Amino acid sequence: MAKDDLFVAIKNSVVRIRKTDGTEVWRTTLPRRASQLVTLAVEPDAVYASAGGELYRLDPNTGTILWTNELPKLGRGTVLIAATPDSSEN
Repeated sequence: MAKDDLFVAIKNSVVRIRKTDGTEVWRTTLPRRASQLVTLAVEPDAVYASAGGELYRLDPNTGTILWTNELPKLGRGTVLIAATPDSSEN
C-alpha cells in the first residue's frame, strides 16, 4: 500500500485516492444500503469499513471485500471502528 494514499468513506463507498495528485486508485461500493454513513480504520494490510451495522474487511491494494460480518443481534446502527496499534513500530 502506498504511503501517499488517502482513504475516503462516502455514500456507502470507500475510495482510495493518491494524495500527491488526487488520482482515484479504486472505489468499492459496500453492499449494505441501510446507511450512507461509512466509518473506516486503515491498517497496512487491511481497510476496515462499516455501513448500516455491518463490518467489512477490504484489500487495501484492490478494494476487494475480503469478508463481511453482519454483527448479528446488534441492529443496524452506526459502527465505530478502532484498530490496535502495531507494537512492532514502537
